[in-house]
Amino acid sequence: MRQILATVRLVVLFAGSLVLVIVGLILLFICFGSPDISHFITRNWARFSLFVLNAKVHFSGQAPERRVILMANHRSYIDIFLTFSRYPASIVAKKELGRWPIVGWSVRLARMILVDRSSKSSLIATMRAIKAEIDKGGGVILFPEGGIKAESLTAPFKHGSFKIAQTTGTPIAPAAINYHDSKVFWGDESFLTNFYRQMGKWRTDVDFWIGKPITAESDAELMEAVKQTIDEKLTEFESKTKKA
Repeated sequence: MRQILATVRLVVLFAGSLVLVIVGLILLFICFGSPDISHFITRNWARFSLFVLNAKVHFSGQAPERRVILMANHRSYIDIFLTFSRYPASIVAKKELGRWPIVGWSVRLARMILVDRSSKSSLIATMRAIKAEIDKGGGVILFPEGGIKAESLTAPFKHGSFKIAQTTGTPIAPAAINYHDSKVFWGDESFLTNFYRQMGKWRTDVDFWIGKPITAESDAELMEAVKQTIDEKLTEFESKTKKA
């Protein structure tokens, strides 16, 4: 039964995403690459995906209303849908996503910035792309841990994006993601293996919080403030989950 449910969800997710991507790319072409079209389609694609996966999102805080860099801890591919559903900005993701069906086709539509973490030149190009997006007045979503982590609190953050935020005077909106089932963590297994393991469950409960944008005197202070804020919220979430 679990495999049947996961298969149905996978097929519906694939078909629905394909339609949205095709419609989005056509509208993007007609509207000369309008960011508003990109944001509209991306937000609705994310919300559609969360609906299909039956992800019960317990949202708190406030989605950013101005240009910011949204930074969240990273535990699952579902994190992408969560962040897009509230703040459909350019997202920094690993280059492997560009090879995924549907997702790879939507790189332009979702304004993704793909990075090869093993390449120094790619990392430098990514930092430049983030700065260019901010200079244009756009927002950016990234996961400063540099990958999906299993820890309940945040792993050490990568420093480069904080330097860009400080240089451009861009506030950082901290975000915390807490899955009630810690096994949702996506480690070394393939996407399909993880999908079938997790999406055979009827529902996935997740706490998602976005805090007020943070600024600081230096990039080091900014990084520490963002990390501490996210960790405090994750500790609060974990405490509530254990009591439930």
